Amino acid sequence: MSTSTMDLVRSGEPMDLYYYDQETARKQAFPTSVNTKYVQSFQSLVAGSQTFTIPPQNGIQDVAVEFQVNVATSGTGLALPSGWGYALIKQVSFRYGGSSQYFLSGDQILQLALKRQANKQSMDDIVNLGGNSLIAPAVGSYYANCVLTLPHASPSGLGKTYPFPTDLLTQQVQVTVEVYNLSQIVTNNGGTLGNITLGAAQFQVQQVMLNNQADALARRVDMAQNAYAFPAEFVQQKQTIALPSGVGGAGTAAASVVLTGFRSGEVKSIDIWLTRASDYSLSDNGAKEPFKWQLPLSVTMSYAGDIYSRFENQSSPLWYLINNDKSPAVTTAGTSATPSATSNLAQWVNLPFAQTFLDEDAHYVLVHGKPITNGIVNLLVLPPTSQTDWVLNVSYVYNTVLLMSQGSCDFIF
Repeated sequence: MSTSTMDLVRSGEPMDLYYYDQETARKQAFPTSVNTKYVQSFQSLVAGSQTFTIPPQNGIQDVAVEFQVNVATSGTGLALPSGWGYALIKQVSFRYGGSSQYFLSGDQILQLALKRQANKQSMDDIVNLGGNSLIAPAVGSYYANCVLTLPHASPSGLGKTYPFPTDLLTQQVQVTVEVYNLSQIVTNNGGTLGNITLGAAQFQVQQVMLNNQADALARRVDMAQNAYAFPAEFVQQKQTIALPSGVGGAGTAAASVVLTGFRSGEVKSIDIWLTRASDYSLSDNGAKEPFKWQLPLSVTMSYAGDIYSRFENQSSPLWYLINNDKSPAVTTAGTSATPSATSNLAQWVNLPFAQTFLDEDAHYVLVHGKPITNGIVNLLVLPPTSQTDWVLNVSYVYNTVLLMSQGSCDFIF
């Protein structure tokens, strides 16, 4: 084998790219099987909370919620936006084997699922599978299948998380979903609201089971003296901040926003998106555009007097694309008050503190963020137009580990 000058100066281990060897081929250590047989129906189909309990015996991966809407006689004058299953979710809470309980809103659940997808097509699929838009629907049944993007799970085959091993716990995993009444997300213009109803709803989980339970970690290791660390990514419950009336539009001053409420830990990034209150109201039958997330003209994020992110002229999608594998936008279909279909983009802005890393791999690669305990972050946000009802939506993204020992589990930040 000849040796070039480049071989002498370039660091790295040689890799055989012709034959597979022990460095380039891997095999599964403990045989497993996968099933999606565990299903639990909602006890009630009206507004309220439904709890899904997963017993501590197997590895769990993704949890989904499935809704069925029935149109009885005629859907004239009635409409639902695309992704209506996610719009139906008010909030989701989760608890792992006695851990603290945390919450995410329905739009956060969708935004996190979109972030985890590998390309634009799968992002579109997530929205459509979450419920295709219905404008004056014909008699029949329509379905929405929504994945719950919880800290332990990644709803994509790329960078798929290992199963969360509930066999190390003595208490169950609990997932609670609080939903709105279906009437709150339906646009009604002269129709009969009773002609469209929620016919069914259920939870479903994908489990990974060891073929031989003797392979379980608790059978091989004394978990009273040891701990298992499950790497994850934690997103804090969304904050909504009403911007000053009339702010926005090119050539005007940006709104100054102070972000507080950070928990102890390393903040990897902050995700933000703009909505207008008039685009989505749960209290009337007007426009229903829940995922019309608009892009600010400019945004600047600073902490302790230092600027960390500065995006002008709506340049944030380019920087996200440069550091990722897709742009942070997906096409959605809302409904006007007529009702008729409206085409929108759901767009968000990622403001990183940590060195950027692919979203599909971010849950298991520890990329250090910024500790902001008892601190504040300042934002300058300029909405695209001057309106009276701009709302800023904010998610804080943290490093975390789910630490399991002595049959219990909790988050370590």
